[in-house]
Amino acid sequence: MIASIDQDWLASLENINYVPSEDKANVYQSYRFVELDINSVTIKNYKKLLCPSLATQVEIFIPPSGSFETADLRRYLELVCSYETSTTDLMLGLSLADQIRLTFSDMKTSTICDRYPEINLAEKRRYRCVAEYLIRQGELTKLRDENGKLIKKIGNMQKAVVLYRPLPKLLETLRKSGLANLVKIEVKEKIASSK
Repeated sequence: MIASIDQDWLASLENINYVPSEDKANVYQSYRFVELDINSVTIKNYKKLLCPSLATQVEIFIPPSGSFETADLRRYLELVCSYETSTTDLMLGLSLADQIRLTFSDMKTSTICDRYPEINLAEKRRYRCVAEYLIRQGELTKLRDENGKLIKKIGNMQKAVVLYRPLPKLLETLRKSGLANLVKIEVKEKIASSK
């Protein structure tokens, strides 16, 4: 009896013409890429098509100061877009960059290990790569002493790990992304009192 139920179920799968919906309305996308068609961006029109922060970010790579050609610029934008919009968060559909932003939105210095104690070593590498991206964006910084040396602490795996300090631009990015309602409570109070 069980075999026939399995067969019927499998047979019914073959008769279904299921095509996944291409509607991406329920998928989060960074405000910097919402209206952007990366394939239309060139080294000549990037200032017109990219949002100001993204245009400033790529400007150093464009001739005469840089060596990007249009194909290089598009590959770079795809990479940045993947950091900003790819997701491992199945509930909210947040990018890894936004997950880290939200985690550090309490504006307290911490490590990736402290903030994400349950993730495995491979995932921690991904999180650190995205944290480096957020450092280049001016949203996080690595904690250093007065001599410029990195301040580290012993992490969960008994290795020295870097301390990250969130910067005010992190909160601004969350606000622009429409994620200010998810910012941690203490920060909401600070924002309200500063206005």
